Amino acid sequence: MVKMSRFDGLEALVAVVEQQSLSGAARMLGVSVAHVSRQLKALEKRLGSQLIKRTTRQLMVTDSGELYYQHARALLDGLEQAEDAVSTLEGHLQGRLRITASTAFGERYVAPAVMSFLSQYPELKIDLILSNANLDLVADGIDLAIRLGKLEDSSHIARKLAPRRLYICASPAYLAAHGTPQSLDELHQHSCLLGTLGYWQGRTGPIQPDARLRINSGQVLLEAALDGLGLVQLPDYYVLEHFKNGTLVELLPQLKPRESAVWALYPARLAQTPRVARFIAHLEAHLQAVLPG
Repeated sequence: MVKMSRFDGLEALVAVVEQQSLSGAARMLGVSVAHVSRQLKALEKRLGSQLIKRTTRQLMVTDSGELYYQHARALLDGLEQAEDAVSTLEGHLQGRLRITASTAFGERYVAPAVMSFLSQYPELKIDLILSNANLDLVADGIDLAIRLGKLEDSSHIARKLAPRRLYICASPAYLAAHGTPQSLDELHQHSCLLGTLGYWQGRTGPIQPDARLRINSGQVLLEAALDGLGLVQLPDYYVLEHFKNGTLVELLPQLKPRESAVWALYPARLAQTPRVARFIAHLEAHLQAVLPG
């Protein structure tokens, strides 16, 4: 009979606790659900303690499971950092980095940075998950999230990568046909285009115009504004070039919210991980080079 290694089952338990399901853990580890279940049962048998309570609807972590998870998480983090340190000493990075960003910003700015970073480190693997939903870093196994605007309170580390400004604007054709609003009170006279937030951000708080079009794509909102469908509020990286060439006109600058930012958000346990730190530095330099302003 093959003796179970003391490391067997650690990753399975950590993945189950963080994903809160066997299927989620299996996806995270790239193995079958049956494999995760076997590893977990073998670990519980070796320890002589139930770590996870299984019901038909959910998994519950026992006190023993939570205690063992905390130590296992720290052990795996330490092992990962040791491997990263050796790789860095040898001048290369390896392992896998899971990054998430919003769809449009990710396609336009994060993905090119990922490509150029991978060309520098051929042994590194990256999962880039583009989603307009704010994925949970722990539950979704994310190492690094690129977030826009105001951050929610969290225990994660946040680093500012670049400034971000919002502008209300419209096409010259729309303004010629419908007039130019001079104040907040005049917005109800105009067709307005809204994104995922369902409102615009103002200097003193939310602005709630009546929406002619709602859509969860900044690029499509830009195209709608260029086509003369109404007023829109979009970030600087969508509109500044159009201000320069005259295809969009800035409106109501007195309502413009204060500058926000593009953020890198990552778990504190990864603060010393070279592949995270190096990619953040790489992305910051990339954004400074390509963002307008």
